[in-house]
Amino acid sequence: MKNETKNKHLTSLDRIDIEECLAKGISFKDIAKRLGKSATTISREVKRHTCPHKNSYSVKDEICLLLLKAPFVCNGCAKRSRSNCPYTRQLYLAKRAQSEYETLLSEARNGTPLNKQSFYDTEKIIATAVGNGQHIYHAVQTHKLPVSAATVYRHIKKGYYTISPIDLPRAVKFKPRHTKEALFVPSWAKKVAPTRIIWRSRRRVPMFQPFSLIRLSAGSAGR
Repeated sequence: MKNETKNKHLTSLDRIDIEECLAKGISFKDIAKRLGKSATTISREVKRHTCPHKNSYSVKDEICLLLLKAPFVCNGCAKRSRSNCPYTRQLYLAKRAQSEYETLLSEARNGTPLNKQSFYDTEKIIATAVGNGQHIYHAVQTHKLPVSAATVYRHIKKGYYTISPIDLPRAVKFKPRHTKEALFVPSWAKKVAPTRIIWRSRRRVPMFQPFSLIRLSAGSAGR
């Protein structure tokens, strides 16, 4: 089992391991233990990067009933290379999955390029949808707009669109989020190494306690 690598992206070696494990018929749970990931991550990875593959035996465009449950692919199926399976094969290929991942990551970092005309077209579609009582997310998904719902809300809030937040029946009901005020720590206090600074709750007045006194009090309390 590899070291725990939660909240980390899958690497090309991880995807190669997934492909090899699927060919051996290993379950998602065991693959997750091997890679130090969750079974949901492995399942989502396989579903997202499954690609159809046809050979000389594939004569039907229907989906095999075995693909409706895990592992959702034909990598470890005994009928993959046999003539008695007329369905189109669904395979997970590590090289293709890594290429799709890198393309998606590059597009996400670069952002979607919008020129003036496409911006106005998007604004017109959003304004018309909101006027018809349609939700922002539904309008973005229905028309496949090159922006996210969060971006649309941000543009509306900044006044880039002809509609305003008051035109959104749900947004006007939202209360402003309560944010905690960050504790102010002076620069001189950060440089104090041999002492421990305790900040009072209301007054921002530091109380210095040397480490030696703290250790002494802790030792005496244990006795």
